[in-house]
Amino acid sequence: MNHIDFLTSAYDVRIPRIIYQSFWTLTGNSQVLAHAAVQSLAAKYRRSAAQVFFRYLSQTDIIPLTGTTSASHMREDLAIFDFELTADECNAVATLL
Repeated sequence: MNHIDFLTSAYDVRIPRIIYQSFWTLTGNSQVLAHAAVQSLAAKYRRSAAQVFFRYLSQTDIIPLTGTTSASHMREDLAIFDFELTADECNAVATLL
């Protein structure tokens, strides 16, 4: 069961104070990052595939956790709040999970 299955199942509690987190976000989803749909969105928004995926997660109320110790990677990981994916684009990413 992936996080989308969980969120759309009977387990979807979606009540205040419940915060979903994504751990091993990038290393656990390399196929998503490499997919043509995500690569296309990265090119459209002039972002990395990781930024597109982090943005998708943030827009679907999931906090992406990053384990980087690199200051430049941290800055890149946080540079996701000045663009927004459309509902169709979010749905396209969701189908990859």
